[in-house]
Amino acid sequence: MRRILIITSLLCLVFQGNVQAQRFRTSPFSAAVKTLRVFPAGKWDAMPVIELGSNDRIEINFDVMDAAPGTYTYTITHCNAGWTPSDLIQSEYMNGFQNRYVNDFASSFNTTMNYVNYRLTIPNEDITLKISGNYAVQVFPENSDEPVLCACFSIVEKKTGIAMEVTPRSDKGMNNFFQQINLTLNYNSSEVRDPMRDLSVYVRQNNRTDNQAVLVKPLRVMRNQAVFEHVPALIFDAGNEYRAFEMTTRRANGLNIESIKFYSPYFHVFLYPEIIRAVRPYSFIQDINGRIFIRTLMGDDFDTMGDYYIVHFFLACENPFPENVYILSEAFNNILDDRSKMDYSPQDGGYEKSVLLKEGYYNYLYLTKKDDRSPGSTASVEGNFYQTENEYQVLVYFRRPGDRYDQLIGIQTVQFK
Repeated sequence: MRRILIITSLLCLVFQGNVQAQRFRTSPFSAAVKTLRVFPAGKWDAMPVIELGSNDRIEINFDVMDAAPGTYTYTITHCNAGWTPSDLIQSEYMNGFQNRYVNDFASSFNTTMNYVNYRLTIPNEDITLKISGNYAVQVFPENSDEPVLCACFSIVEKKTGIAMEVTPRSDKGMNNFFQQINLTLNYNSSEVRDPMRDLSVYVRQNNRTDNQAVLVKPLRVMRNQAVFEHVPALIFDAGNEYRAFEMTTRRANGLNIESIKFYSPYFHVFLYPEIIRAVRPYSFIQDINGRIFIRTLMGDDFDTMGDYYIVHFFLACENPFPENVYILSEAFNNILDDRSKMDYSPQDGGYEKSVLLKEGYYNYLYLTKKDDRSPGSTASVEGNFYQTENEYQVLVYFRRPGDRYDQLIGIQTVQFK
């Protein structure tokens, strides 16, 4: 049973001393933290964005691989459009105090691996947020200044209408490897006096940030419109449909699972060996654009009854690529780093990765990446096909002259089908 711990204590004030140079992103910092997810409460498949003044809440959900509950506190930092801390002080963006306790937790039940599931919803009884923009939540073990995770979300105040078109007719060619975005922003000209200076626009593909477009100057400006057309940054590699596997019980093989074996003390899930799709024709697959859906057949409380297994990925490849190969998925918070990097095995003739994952349905792609400054590429492994169903998100930020933070004044999601 989930327990709510109520604790009264003296609380510290603002924690911002060592974060001023940081660029935040949703990510665990401890190997014990697993399945970190951030979403509007009750909407697991939505972007982590809620509307200012609404009754909606952001849910931060994560597991810590430990048999006994720990004590954790959290801080909230308001961020600029680029996810660096804004110049605001705490009282300007929130009501309440920092270093509150994460007091909603429950231990796993009837699982082979012990863990504790934690949930944090914002706003809550202790904290409310006053302005729009980006927010970063850091979670700390009690009496420690080293966070175990960061969770990012946004609050929007809808002041801008967004008309968005996704088309395979791009400036690089028609119906080939790309998808192009055209945007028109409709804004209040009494507030946005100079859109060339005051607006920043971020465009993402499937909630990725490694290849997002950052726009600061529209092609043309009319009375109360800013038009972004024929912008090279808005031409995205089309990619391919996401691969998928599903594990919901150890008693039977699920989608794309070749075998489940027990090597004491853990269960291991072996996916079918996979092939490079770049040289094959496009084939439609229904997907959820890189997301994960936690579920199990072993109980009705997925958060605490879902078990953990060691999942083995294998991508057949006769010779290694010159670039590194990564798994792109919400399972790794869509970050291409050591957590998602695959290793090449000359003996087995392919790339492999073993990772501890919770029961559920998983979407993923294999990407190559040259270096830390480059975006991931689908070209070598997955291929790029203009027919691919992708989801594009647009976020519009506004900063008046003299303001010390970026307002989030518009958001739009469009599915290319």
